Amino acid sequence: MKTPKASRPPLGVSLQRTLRHFGTGPSVARRAFPDEARHQIQVAVHRGEQHHRGEVRVVIESSLPLGLAWRGTTPRDRARALFGALEVWNTEDHSGVLLYINLADHAVELLADRGIDACVNAEAWRGICDELVQGLREKLCVQPVLHAIAQIHALLIQHFPASAGHNPNELDDRPIVL
Repeated sequence: MKTPKASRPPLGVSLQRTLRHFGTGPSVARRAFPDEARHQIQVAVHRGEQHHRGEVRVVIESSLPLGLAWRGTTPRDRARALFGALEVWNTEDHSGVLLYINLADHAVELLADRGIDACVNAEAWRGICDELVQGLREKLCVQPVLHAIAQIHALLIQHFPASAGHNPNELDDRPIVL
């Protein structure tokens, strides 16, 4: 089934959103998630993956490239593009999960590959996103992100526990800050 194209938002919305993205430069994410915070995320991803066959990628983006913001690219669309570009879909058990955070839009998206997505209902994923958005709204720091990663790992452990002797690390554990 072909999904319909999203319509372009009204000019005022595009301009207002584009200006918000313009004003939210890469330094915002780097200040909120300095080297130590990014290291904590990497360690949390790596340690959690020892207990399941899933793969977790974290992308924190201060703002969309201005052309994407102007065209009305949604955080979900951006997450889908990154899911493909980072090959989160390309894991042995189809159990990759992308946690995407867009600071300018105050948005969080979770995309799961078909193996894990078939096991976890949409409400569970949405609950993690909503809780993370609320946590980041209260304090823009690493703690809410670490909590969300722990929740993702819990779902992966439940549905894709680690196999004895075979649990390769298929994707980079380092968060990406754009």
